[in-house]
Amino acid sequence: MAGCGRDDRGCKGLGGTAVGYWGRSVFKRLAAEQEFGRQRALLQDQILGTGIRVSLWQGVSSGIKCACYKETNRSADRKCKSCHGVINGYIPGYLKFGYNTLWMSVKDTDVTLTNTQLITDFKSAKIGLIAGAVSGTIESADKSFTRSATGSIWEYESIKFIRIEDDSDVVVEYSLNSGDTWTDIGQLPTANPSSGVIRFRATLSRTSSDIFTPYFEIVRARYSRIDLDEERSEGVYTYGPFIRIMNSRPFRSLLKSEYGDFPNISGMTFWTSGLSMFDSSIEIGSAEELLDNNLTIIEFLEGALAGKRFTVMNGKLGDPAATVIVTQDFNLREVDTVGPRGIVW
Repeated sequence: MAGCGRDDRGCKGLGGTAVGYWGRSVFKRLAAEQEFGRQRALLQDQILGTGIRVSLWQGVSSGIKCACYKETNRSADRKCKSCHGVINGYIPGYLKFGYNTLWMSVKDTDVTLTNTQLITDFKSAKIGLIAGAVSGTIESADKSFTRSATGSIWEYESIKFIRIEDDSDVVVEYSLNSGDTWTDIGQLPTANPSSGVIRFRATLSRTSSDIFTPYFEIVRARYSRIDLDEERSEGVYTYGPFIRIMNSRPFRSLLKSEYGDFPNISGMTFWTSGLSMFDSSIEIGSAEELLDNNLTIIEFLEGALAGKRFTVMNGKLGDPAATVIVTQDFNLREVDTVGPRGIVW
């Protein structure tokens, strides 16, 4: 009987009516109808329409290894502010989704040291003044940038340690003309340059060579590369340098107690789609679309959990035909506000 399958097993017990597709190629039908693409598009509409905005940080997996990295047990120091203990100890540790980030660290190969040296007596390593010097610098090479996204403003963070405040200091600056003139890093958001080159410099000083040297570790600066678009209310946009996630249906059960049964809600997870829906530079179906377990941090931007950070864990991928990522399900573990991931910038 036509349509019953290659060995007619599909017709047995069905009264001569075959179940399933009767055409010549199921694959071609699914491909023509874009079945999984349609599922993804419908779910993405839900996410964009009602999803919760969260900031996202992803751990870096290549680059320069931090000075705190230990080859003996293949790990970095979790309290290090250069790499934040990311796997394999790559600087700068974590990058914020939707932003371009530039930095100068003590391990960069393009820095110039003047009367300063790398101090490795403790972790993480830092730059300090050489013996006898009362002033010195660490200066980076030029770094190209283009800031053109709507609503984009420079942000910065500098990590320095001053042990005797009255007699020593570390001043972090930036230059937009290859070092001809310098401006305090605190003025970067106000100046908000749009394109060109930028370099960083940290100047360490002390009133006497007998004073403990101050230390410099790293400076980071970033700007959004994704437009703020479709404003819903003041300051709330559909699109921007963030992603949206949704609650999964919680698991409900009844627990026994001496006072009878009482309801319990647990297993609350979240889900989203592939990250290309939030960043057009990411290729659909690529590995860049994935949230990496233990290398991803999110912070809620709205709702009852606004301002709280979580680590992504127990991720599950919905990629039915290994061609397009439809959904990503994951659990969240709250981050200690004073722990290593709580201080990631």
